[in-house]
Amino acid sequence: MEDCCSNVKEIKNENNGICPSCKNKSKNVKLITLKSLLKPSALETLNAKENHYFCSNEVCDVVYFDTNTKKYLVSDIKVAVHQKDGSVTTPICYCFDWTKEKIKQYVKEGITPNPVEHIRENIKENRCGCEINNPQGSCCLGNVTKFINQFS
Repeated sequence: MEDCCSNVKEIKNENNGICPSCKNKSKNVKLITLKSLLKPSALETLNAKENHYFCSNEVCDVVYFDTNTKKYLVSDIKVAVHQKDGSVTTPICYCFDWTKEKIKQYVKEGITPNPVEHIRENIKENRCGCEINNPQGSCCLGNVTKFINQFS
């Protein structure tokens, strides 16, 4: 007879991507992102067999967490995290160094190139490495566009 409680651990450990600190719905990220961006002391505690998530809530100190609610904080990451750092020197595009300041200059002064076009051109040429450079583990174009649109 099958044990009726055999999936209790599985259910308990599955948090469906809800941040254990702020309860924000978070996005799944690939292991390579964490391996690339965690400081060595945090990397030593990584459980590579778990699913990992990125919390984008700007007021939450958690950047990554896993299905067992192991947390990795802003202080555990090698780079400033766009969603959690208001500094003008923080990148929004980590692959091609489009910082908040540089994008503001484009919007206000019309400097070239256009950040969105520049990033798209590099994506087309297969030059981006978002999964290893961007803490959210995915393309920055949505973040760049959203940042530009707040000046419109």
